[in-house]
Amino acid sequence: MTNVTQANIDRFSGFTGLYNAARPVPPEIITKIILVYLPSPPELVIDIGSGTGLSTVIWRDFARKIIGIEPGDDMRQAAQQNAPDIPFQAGYSNQTGLASNCADIVTISQAFHWMDIPTTLDEVWRILKPGGLLAVYDADWPPSVDYVVEKEYKALMRKCNAVKPPASKNDKDAHLRRLREFGKFRFVKEAVCHSAEACTPERMIGIALSQGSVQGALKLDASIQEDVDAFCAVVKERCPEHFEIVFSYRLRLAIK
Repeated sequence: MTNVTQANIDRFSGFTGLYNAARPVPPEIITKIILVYLPSPPELVIDIGSGTGLSTVIWRDFARKIIGIEPGDDMRQAAQQNAPDIPFQAGYSNQTGLASNCADIVTISQAFHWMDIPTTLDEVWRILKPGGLLAVYDADWPPSVDYVVEKEYKALMRKCNAVKPPASKNDKDAHLRRLREFGKFRFVKEAVCHSAEACTPERMIGIALSQGSVQGALKLDASIQEDVDAFCAVVKERCPEHFEIVFSYRLRLAIK
């Protein structure tokens, strides 16, 4: 463990209820795309950086066994409460504590950019079975909602990141290249998909507040609350009581 790694973990501590309520559950199409590349149903799926379990529970109908690996204590505890039938274990992306050649699928949702990529890929390679698959995927922020809301969302994130820059953050646009440069996977590709979800102004605000940059900035600079309030006012002005938002996902696949 390094201070940088701990800072990334701490970035998402203290607001699991908000996170779990606002963040999207990955759509079923993601599991369908992944399963195309396996010859048989998976025996074991490992979800690394499982958070509150939103990205873990989607495998209930497809895998015999699922394990979530999460270093954050409050995130892991929330996941276990949300899904008591799934084991969530303390661990890191490069120190899972799992047996070698055990997993048919390893997923990393919304988290690869916070990890030490070289050592994480070494660990994923170790725990994947031959022919097993790594899936790294992210939703684009913000979701498609309203152009004024999206512009204000991005402005708020820039302001918050200026107050508390990320401790260590990799470029998401480089994920596909990093998988290829690892040099061991027999096949690497990227796929895109989308998911429409019901939303309210309160949830849209919650999506913004569930970002670690906002929570970190609020702890350091009380004046950021004025920027948050201004964003909330725009959302309430522009968004109806009930509407749809569209999450766009980028899915990177690598086969051992």
